[in-house]
Amino acid sequence: MKHWLFACALGVAAARPIDQVEHVIIFMQENRAFDHYFGMLQGVRGFNDRVGVPLESGFDAFHQPTNTSDLTEYMLPFRADTDKTNAMCMPAPEMYYPTDIKMFNGGRMDAWNTARDPGLGMSYFTRDDLPFYYELYDNFAVGDAYYQSTFTCTCPNRLHLFAGSNGLSVGQEASMENSEPTPGFDWVTMGELLEEAGISWRNYQETDNFDDNGFAWFDNYMTAKEGDPLWDKGMKRELDAIKAFENDVKADTLPQVSWIIAPANKSEHATYHPSAGEDWTARVLKALQTNPDVYAKSVFILNYDEGGQFYDHAWTPTPPMSDEEGISTVSTDGELNSDPNNLYSFDSTPQPIGMGFRVPLLVISPWSRGNIVVSEVMDHISTIKFIEERFNVSNPNISPWRRAMAGNMMSVFDFEGKPDYSWPNLPDTSNYVREGDKDCLKGDIVVPTEQSMPTQEAGVKVSRALPYEFIVSDSGADFSAGLFKFTVENKGSAGAPFVTFNTLDIKGTAPRPHAIEAGKSMEDVGKVSESGKYDFYFSGPNGFTRLFGGDKTDLPIATSMTYDKDNSNVVVNVDLSAVKQDVTFTLEDLGEYGVLDGKTTFTVKGGEKGSQKVFVGDDAVGNWYDLKLSITDSAYYRRFLGRMETGKDTISDPAMAKGVKGLWNKAEEGSHPPVPERMRSVPRPNGEEYVGLYVGAKAPIDKDGRYEF
Repeated sequence: MKHWLFACALGVAAARPIDQVEHVIIFMQENRAFDHYFGMLQGVRGFNDRVGVPLESGFDAFHQPTNTSDLTEYMLPFRADTDKTNAMCMPAPEMYYPTDIKMFNGGRMDAWNTARDPGLGMSYFTRDDLPFYYELYDNFAVGDAYYQSTFTCTCPNRLHLFAGSNGLSVGQEASMENSEPTPGFDWVTMGELLEEAGISWRNYQETDNFDDNGFAWFDNYMTAKEGDPLWDKGMKRELDAIKAFENDVKADTLPQVSWIIAPANKSEHATYHPSAGEDWTARVLKALQTNPDVYAKSVFILNYDEGGQFYDHAWTPTPPMSDEEGISTVSTDGELNSDPNNLYSFDSTPQPIGMGFRVPLLVISPWSRGNIVVSEVMDHISTIKFIEERFNVSNPNISPWRRAMAGNMMSVFDFEGKPDYSWPNLPDTSNYVREGDKDCLKGDIVVPTEQSMPTQEAGVKVSRALPYEFIVSDSGADFSAGLFKFTVENKGSAGAPFVTFNTLDIKGTAPRPHAIEAGKSMEDVGKVSESGKYDFYFSGPNGFTRLFGGDKTDLPIATSMTYDKDNSNVVVNVDLSAVKQDVTFTLEDLGEYGVLDGKTTFTVKGGEKGSQKVFVGDDAVGNWYDLKLSITDSAYYRRFLGRMETGKDTISDPAMAKGVKGLWNKAEEGSHPPVPERMRSVPRPNGEEYVGLYVGAKAPIDKDGRYEF
């Protein structure tokens, strides 16, 4: 067996709040995107998002084009109607690294229906379809900024979960497919790191594990024999994984770190129905509850390896491909796939391996109990970073960019407060499998002809404090050089990903991804159009947004927003040092937060500086703001959106909860184009039967559903 000396304990520290956690349990399910499952859930950044990606059509990213030559044709997300159709057992959309990259489209996020056949991937479920999960997600911390690690299928994503890398960050070719290697991979895994550090661990899996055990792709595990810790803890299979898990819970012998793998028909991978996954999750949690003393010391993480190419609207954090295409203060080594063997026809143009699209995350524990949302940027690496934080081990495989961008999950928990050991009253799932099987026998799911934009559940969640603080400032456009420059300072305690869009040229100017480490800053530059107009959209975590617009008649005004946290004020600053005349500004509340009495005006003398404080500390506002600064009879405007972080929990965005109009256009209800008949049907993959749990069901052709539509 290979041996790694760099798996080291970092010394024994004094008791920390996190040391209350004695068990970390990771249960990763299959192939469901965030919007597909929880875009309708109250208090999360779902279908009511006000600051998503702008499309070339002028619409927001929910209006996904179906015709690249006619942008008035689009498809909205549609409900997968489980009442009338076999939506529970719908086939999987095509999923493959090049397809993901094409849908991502350089960050434009506009090819969900044009990079592949349209239809199925735009479906979503509601509370009526997933009653157990929605109730569970109402009672524990939900992550709405959690991403799959790579733009591809199951196994490469699970490599990040089980080992921190799919190979690229350790100097090898990136594994981007579900092709088991021969011989196995040779970089260190979390199991080996924990073993060398003396941290107990185990993998709970059944004879049928759907090839979802990430350890099984590594040579040391492939060649391990019974009696070897890697075999006994990482490869051993049980007839009943839940029973084995329950036995350890009852005996108080649960390892410090454990992974749970569901069998194929409970994995939620399309075409297996989500109802069976809900029931399996309920049974696992019931097993954890059999010993309240163990649950009182446990963190249970439920996540999904990848979105299965079901639709999600959120922009995906990726590193810039070069210094010309974006800015990163941290090395992007180990993140850019040059495709050296020309497997994907990238024409020698590097492409990101990730992060991929958003997937669900739920964290169940006494320190994350309640109707909570956490909006820190995370991916599968974050589970490793949490294990590192708790057990003082270090994974050397994580790339510098990913280590800086992906949170460590600490924002999920309130370790300083009083733990809440209560358990919610959840729906009985004992009949879910039987009912799901019946649903699979209903008529085929079809895309509705008439379209309407889904309306997310009303209400807010408790929103965890985040480690972010960003100061964005600009000095106006330099029209002689044809450039607009702005500066971003990251004054928070965590790194963060950003993106800049030139909204006047979405098609011709690729979005510019950025990565700024904590304590670092950057300056971004955009081109002013030949007509002298400019309009730039700068976006970061949790709805943080700055917009800059104007034309060649602009005065050279410098602006920024700062924070007066002690008094719950955001402060809009203007600097007229380079302006000779007095200027009267209008500051308007576009988020309907009830600040400023809607709008106010203030005048700053030429050559001087001025500011306007806006109180955002009311409980119903929660430190959120959406303020537009403008000048009468001028194209000049600046817009500031986001939440002032003070280190305290507040609420999720109340403007989003109320459905207040966002940044980009939405077609008026009743004016949506009908879905063409040719796009409505969802054919069965290659004539195969739908895979339910009923007698005679066949397995999918490909475990990640590369079906031909």
